Amino acid sequence: MTAQAPRPALQGFTLLEMLVTLALMAVLLAVAVPALRSSPGVELRTTAETLASGLRQARLEAQRRQRPVALQLNVETHTLQLEADPRLRRLPEAIQLELFTAEQEMLGPGHGGIRFYPDGSSTGGRVTLQLEGLKVRVDVAWLTGRVQITQDDAS
Repeated sequence: MTAQAPRPALQGFTLLEMLVTLALMAVLLAVAVPALRSSPGVELRTTAETLASGLRQARLEAQRRQRPVALQLNVETHTLQLEADPRLRRLPEAIQLELFTAEQEMLGPGHGGIRFYPDGSSTGGRVTLQLEGLKVRVDVAWLTGRVQITQDDAS
C-alpha cells in the first residue's frame, strides 16, 4: 500500500465574511439603482420606447382590424391615445415633445396623430423628444410603417 500525501486544509470564507460582503453589495445596489433610473438619458429612452410601443400597437391593430388606426399625441398635455381606446398614456412632463405628421392628421395646435393602414403603411411622421440637452427621434416610415428610435445630437 502506498501512503497518500496529506490533503491541504480547505480554505474558504466564514459566514461572517459572507454576510458582510452581501450587506455591502445591498447598500451599493440601493444607492446605484435609483441613480440610474433618474438619469435623463434613461428617462428619455424609456419615454421613446413607450411612444414606439404605442405606434407599433396602432400598426398591428390596423392590420388586425383591417381598417386604419391612428395613435394620437397631444404634446401640450403629454398624452398618447390609441384611436377608439378610452385609455390615455401619460408621458413625463419634463420631456419636450414635437410632432411632425401629415397635415390631415393634425387635430389642433400640438395635437395630432400618425395613422396606420391595413397593409402596414402609414401617414408617416416623427416625434422628437428632448430632455436636458439630449434628443431622441421616433420616426415612422410612410411606406412600410416601420417605427425606429434614433439618438440625436441636440443643437
